[in-house]
Amino acid sequence: MAAAGAPGSILAVGGAEDKEYKREILARFVKEAGGRRARIAILPTASAIPAERATHYTKVFAGLGAGESVHLPIATREDADKDQFARTLLECSGVFITGGDQSRLVTTLSGTATFQAIHALLVKGGTLAGTSAGASAFSSTMITGGSAGLHVRRDGVRLGAGLGLITRLIIDQHFSQRERLGRLLSAVAQQPQKLGVGIDEDTAIVYYGNGTIEIVGSGQVFIVDAADAVSVGFRDGDDGRHSLSGVVLHMLTAGDRFDVVGRCRLDAVPPPRPPRPRSRHK
Repeated sequence: MAAAGAPGSILAVGGAEDKEYKREILARFVKEAGGRRARIAILPTASAIPAERATHYTKVFAGLGAGESVHLPIATREDADKDQFARTLLECSGVFITGGDQSRLVTTLSGTATFQAIHALLVKGGTLAGTSAGASAFSSTMITGGSAGLHVRRDGVRLGAGLGLITRLIIDQHFSQRERLGRLLSAVAQQPQKLGVGIDEDTAIVYYGNGTIEIVGSGQVFIVDAADAVSVGFRDGDDGRHSLSGVVLHMLTAGDRFDVVGRCRLDAVPPPRPPRPRSRHK
């Protein structure tokens, strides 16, 4: 579940979100964080150019009407354990984590005062967003690398420990653009108790503590369910063959909702069907 059933919301963004025109995803984040009352902490910890990333997002959030944005220059675990940063986070209504290197992000934040403050923010109803690497790091099991395309094998994906703010999902990003279906299938074949979620660029899931997901943005989200699948070659002791059958695949777009607990789409009321024309044949 998301942050142990916390009432807050988590936006996992597939990367390359629109920052100049409609800015739908970032506008949704600002709205979730409180709109004009929002106080947003920007964590560019995963980025190789943190100051530049923080400056850019500060301008974007101001343009979207957020009340205030503050850059937290957390680059090391020592930084992440500073009381001043943890206190600042606890005074915020939203946290935005930029893209970059998810392994660096997890190594820096996991188990620190900053991480505990982020969790506490969610528990009190705040909003957390992460784009690209920031989105992947939210899961307890994190994809750190792998093959592109439809190469479905045990060695087709590299997995590691994530931040654990989301426990039921394995998240991948830049999904269609970088052809990552194979590595997501390889991930859920090894951990079928988790749903695989592949998020396109300029697309996001909004994940609530009750287990509901809503899709936002211009692309697609692929949810891969291998709970009842039969796999060969993905466990210790298996031979060199690889096969996977019985996987359920959901493809969702903006406005669609999904129940992570029930592993099913939440459909809106369908429009009435037009009357069928009468046949002229007896």
